[in-house]
Amino acid sequence: MLHTITEAIALTGKSRRTIYNHCDQGRLSYSIGPDGRRYFDTSELIRVYGPLHAVAHRESPESAQVCTPEIAHPDGPLTEATALRLIAAIERLVEIEEKKLLLLEHKPGSRPELNAPTTPNQGSEPEAGQNKRKKAENFADLLSVLDGN
Repeated sequence: MLHTITEAIALTGKSRRTIYNHCDQGRLSYSIGPDGRRYFDTSELIRVYGPLHAVAHRESPESAQVCTPEIAHPDGPLTEATALRLIAAIERLVEIEEKKLLLLEHKPGSRPELNAPTTPNQGSEPEAGQNKRKKAENFADLLSVLDGN
């Protein structure tokens, strides 16, 4: 069975500083839980400190949130609030992925051709200085338009 530092203090009668010092010196091994806290195995506490003190275990109090079901999770119980935060985070990730996909699939609307003829004002002829452009037939035609020829 794994114990927190507070439980280890109660079981061994040692101070918190002593237990941390023994961990740092390598005399007492521990594991890090999913919550980032140190956990000590009962057998390890007995190996280092000998017989443990009997600690009366009081029954756990009823949950203040009777209606909140606990969801089974490999790292421990998952509360409804945590589940809702996870769902919100997943939804944000899905939105981001959808936006990325849209950027990859983005196909801009049809662009006007470079040499498309200009439409004169209705009922009027092009002025004398304006040239009617021809549609480019090949790459050389496009380059000639860019060069101004």
